[in-house]
Amino acid sequence: MNRKNNAFTLIELLVVIAIIAILAAILFPVFAQAKTAAKKTAGLSQSKQVGLALQMYANDTDDALPPYRYTSTATPINPTYLKLQAAGDPRAATMLAQGLSAVRGIFFNQMLDVYIKNEGIWRAPGNPNAWVNFQDKGTWDPGFHSYGGQNSYGANNWVLKPSSEASPASPTILSSIAEVSNTLVLADATYYNILPAMPGGTYCKLNGVTLSSTYTQYWKNLGNGSLNFNTPGNNNPDDASNGTVMKNIEARYSGSLNIIRADSSAKSVPARDAVYNFRNKGKDSYWNPTKGDCE
Repeated sequence: MNRKNNAFTLIELLVVIAIIAILAAILFPVFAQAKTAAKKTAGLSQSKQVGLALQMYANDTDDALPPYRYTSTATPINPTYLKLQAAGDPRAATMLAQGLSAVRGIFFNQMLDVYIKNEGIWRAPGNPNAWVNFQDKGTWDPGFHSYGGQNSYGANNWVLKPSSEASPASPTILSSIAEVSNTLVLADATYYNILPAMPGGTYCKLNGVTLSSTYTQYWKNLGNGSLNFNTPGNNNPDDASNGTVMKNIEARYSGSLNIIRADSSAKSVPARDAVYNFRNKGKDSYWNPTKGDCE
């Protein structure tokens, strides 16, 4: 057999390589989209499990929803800290060194763990820096180990309200929510409590929740965004300075976020809609648990 007649010429080899490169350029974005879609679906499944846990919690507490955080006056009550301390784990000392705010609180994910029993549920697939109970991933503020309990889901601050031993807050009663299928309780975020962009940049008081100095900025915690509390910036999502913030919010699932509603269901919504929904819908917004006007 004449090997010369059966061999590839250099030109033929270059043509084959070029074809492979073109096919790769066409297919790689498709593969990336498929990977993102798979993460989004997995995240939605996890969100549904959290929604069911919220429902079971309410069933066991006379219809009361949990606070997003309960704080003790003096005694460390964070279950992760207590577990690590009992085991002699050096991470307990790390948590304590960050200040009592990190160990005197118990957070909503820890209150729901008895119903979920799988802390991996609290790591959203679309959050590259996801951590649960002990902060072992880089975030904008690495000093607060465990503060917030996790960093993949945020609680609607108008629905899950903070409470403390010193100032107990009345919990939101599930049956008091006007439209459970149209009320957001939790959403994809990087901080444990969230709010939407406010109309005109002014704070709307709802469900008895009073103003905090940065509440008008809490929309920046949605998706993969992260509010730097030391330099919060402009609170208007339309401001040019927030272009990168909006891109980070949309980065969780390529423009989408998963939300958990008061009827225990989960739904994927456009990320920008989560930011603007209260601005656009007002009292009919899924952020508004009362479906009434600002107090």
